[in-house]
Amino acid sequence: MYRVKSYLSIIIILLTLPVTQALAQATGKIAGKITDKKTGETLIGASVGITGSGKGTTTNVDGRYILGGIAPGRYTISISYIGYQTKSVSDVEVKAGSVVQLDAVLDEATTQALKEVVIKATYRQESVNALYARQKSSVQVTDGISADLIRKSPDRNTGDVLKRVSGTSVQDGKFVVVRGLSERYNNNMLNNTSLPSSEPDKKAFAFDIIPSSMVDNIVVYKTATPDLPGDFAGGTINTITKDIPEKQFLEIALNVGYNSKTTFKNNFIDARPNGKYDFLGFDDGSRKLPSAYTSVRNNYTSGTTSDQKIAIAQRFPNTFYYQEGQNSLPNVGFQLSIGNSHLTKSNNRFGYNFSLNYSNGHRAAFGDRIGYTGFNDAANEIAQYSFDRNVFNNYKSLGGLLNFAYTFGKNKIALRNLYNNDFSVDFEQTNNAKNYETGLNTPLKYKGYSVETTQNGIYSSVLEGQHTFGKQNIVFDWNTSYGLSYRNQPDQRIVTIFTPDNAPEYISLSSENSPKPNTLGRVYSKLNENIYGAKANLAIPFKWLNQPQKFKFGGLVSHRDRDFTIDALGYTSADALGLKQIDLTNGYTIFNIFSPQSIAQNRIDLSILDLSSTSYKAKADQGAGYVMLDNKFSEKLRLVWGARVESYNQQLSPAGKTTQKYNNTDVLPSANLTYSLTEKTNLRVSYFRSVNRPEFRELASFRYFDYQTNFIIAGNPDLQRSLVDNADIRYEYYPSGGEIVSVSAFYKKFKNPIEQINQGNDILTYQNALSAKDFGFEAELRKKLNFIAEGSFLRNVTFYVNASYINAKVNLGGGRSVSTPLQGQSPYLINSGLYYTPEKSDFSFNVLYNRVGQRLKFRGVVGSVDIYENARDVIDFQASKSLFKKHAELKLTVSDLLAQPFRFYNNYGAANKTAYKAGEDKIIQSRYAGFGTTLSFKYNFDFKK
Repeated sequence: MYRVKSYLSIIIILLTLPVTQALAQATGKIAGKITDKKTGETLIGASVGITGSGKGTTTNVDGRYILGGIAPGRYTISISYIGYQTKSVSDVEVKAGSVVQLDAVLDEATTQALKEVVIKATYRQESVNALYARQKSSVQVTDGISADLIRKSPDRNTGDVLKRVSGTSVQDGKFVVVRGLSERYNNNMLNNTSLPSSEPDKKAFAFDIIPSSMVDNIVVYKTATPDLPGDFAGGTINTITKDIPEKQFLEIALNVGYNSKTTFKNNFIDARPNGKYDFLGFDDGSRKLPSAYTSVRNNYTSGTTSDQKIAIAQRFPNTFYYQEGQNSLPNVGFQLSIGNSHLTKSNNRFGYNFSLNYSNGHRAAFGDRIGYTGFNDAANEIAQYSFDRNVFNNYKSLGGLLNFAYTFGKNKIALRNLYNNDFSVDFEQTNNAKNYETGLNTPLKYKGYSVETTQNGIYSSVLEGQHTFGKQNIVFDWNTSYGLSYRNQPDQRIVTIFTPDNAPEYISLSSENSPKPNTLGRVYSKLNENIYGAKANLAIPFKWLNQPQKFKFGGLVSHRDRDFTIDALGYTSADALGLKQIDLTNGYTIFNIFSPQSIAQNRIDLSILDLSSTSYKAKADQGAGYVMLDNKFSEKLRLVWGARVESYNQQLSPAGKTTQKYNNTDVLPSANLTYSLTEKTNLRVSYFRSVNRPEFRELASFRYFDYQTNFIIAGNPDLQRSLVDNADIRYEYYPSGGEIVSVSAFYKKFKNPIEQINQGNDILTYQNALSAKDFGFEAELRKKLNFIAEGSFLRNVTFYVNASYINAKVNLGGGRSVSTPLQGQSPYLINSGLYYTPEKSDFSFNVLYNRVGQRLKFRGVVGSVDIYENARDVIDFQASKSLFKKHAELKLTVSDLLAQPFRFYNNYGAANKTAYKAGEDKIIQSRYAGFGTTLSFKYNFDFKK
């Protein structure tokens, strides 16, 4: 951890030293990518030149080129490649100090005569042709967004960008859901390598940590080919970051944010004390377990006396205090991005991209929680407890991205690095709480709070190479990778104060044999996971049926090792009788009741709750290999097919318990058939088999208390991996570049799907259902509005809408079968938007609408109730204005404008009913988080050539 921080500091210093001035360039550049129109393959060694000037270059291993040192003016660009028709692109305007992006596609020449034909196009026509070709030539059923669309959009990070992709939704501004399926059924990749999870207890990645300015393209694969990882059923999101920029750049962005629930309001509660490095997002160690405890941890329960436990409890810092009525300042953020490239005389290129981002802010949510008996009988449900709960969150985030790349001849080597550290302190306050188990007329009243500090981090480093050789252009690519994922939650402090009428407030100490950290105690946990990987692929082109074909094979190996420790300690009474009540009178308050003096006087000690303190070590080894063929049978028919074999061995060793081992080897076939009905339409049919494996946390049997939801969560060591058979059919029509009309249907059959279930009594665990079936539809429309009128405004306005409907049937076993979504799934999904992005105007705007149908949050076992998260309408708005001759941008973003509450409800009534029905279903939790507004300013510097 500290080594990563040191390296990051050194890199920042080295890369910012050359940034001393920002002077305008006298010349400009033309840069882009050349690809095959029908297959989408990059063309290596294609010639690109300025007609009549003798100035030219060739494309590198990525199919990219740069023409530099061009005086301002309009030019005609000639593009040629052996076996392809030459193309002449006119009206390419170059401006001083700028880079003109010209991507082009070439058609194969079928006869000698055709080779001599020169295809002519204007710059605007060819830009549209290139975008259209990328969309249509994809092998799989995919949706995505390219660098040119990202560049035109006002999106600030990758999470914002993904809101535009068909069939996806973004939870909490960062977690991506594909086809309504929860994060466990999605796979996240960065630069073709699986990402470590940014949430160590589940398979998820926070996409808001990647700046959109660093993204080259994003592709969401909804069907599989053998060269993709086999552990997804919703989608694989592959984010490709930029490596070699077209020119030297420096970009600085500042943003200021307003939250309707916190900013400039004096209602914020701040936990104390703070560590000296909290402002950077790193714990300084002051919250760690005292050595007096750690030195005897292994035999603490059986090997220490009550007096020794009292002495150890005195060594824990008395940090049970906080400050109310704090005035929250606006949220702030900073982002620095720099990069440069160098072109040698032999046309080799070296370049780097670097980005650093930091944010600091406050969030709050206000709401209530009601617990019922949990039986699936609305008429006889009885409230067990109720309370108001307010959550105050102070967060910091520090992250960076650093990529190096070098191309030489038909080769490329790149080193890509990503680091992010999130730090948050959550103060969760409970008010007006009542426990009705003692009787509805005389409920037990209480209040309390929890202080939870969490430091999450990931680091990903990938060294990759691509080499093209031979007249056939055989491609060999490889990479090695290292990933680190960590979570440190030091000293979560939980307090419950009982508040009877007409009597002093008090705390209740249980006996040493039955500690209750969930109501009065401290919890410490720490997780570190290392991921090592390597993979290689070889693609061999050949001709058959007078059509280009490709044979590809490869494999990977990866190793994960995890170390997790947890200590759940409850304050208990050291007296022989136990069960002590201490009144908060005579100078005692919650701020001093756990001081060393009070602990000694009241004989308070700390005891371990063994069921919630099961540390474990785990590891997983994966080996995979595949073979695939990309066959073109004619100009219209293409089949990509093959099989992948994955061996996955998991091992989990709980402290003091038997090691759990899970070994599986799966054959995962796939086939993607594409038929080009016309030049602008495709019909796609696909099948693939995939796998969904349990996470380490789901297999670990220990319990922990989630204070935010008031649930106890336990693992299940008997979980099995799930197999999924997937089938898709899709019709797509591309009216022009950037426009699409598509309709899809998909079917998924699950064997042993893993679900998080509600066992009743506020206990959640994981369980395999016997089987499940998903059948769904997707439709997408993305269309410019110039068909309404040819005015300049509507020509630059695009409307889009995509919607998904999913019908599921789950066989839970024991003769119980239900037609409801899978756990974590929604029955429908709607994304819509309107954006204005003109080529030459300084102003653009974007309005987004999103609605995710009621999500099955937790499945109820027999006799228990299903818990759903209610649907919400979300409207986001963004507007941007270019300033200072487009060197600067001012952007306003309004997030979650409607600010509808987040609600969980117990679902009753008909067996297959999912939608909330007032008067029948019972709301168990509501949270009001407000809306957010961000004003950001970004400035791009131009450098002297």
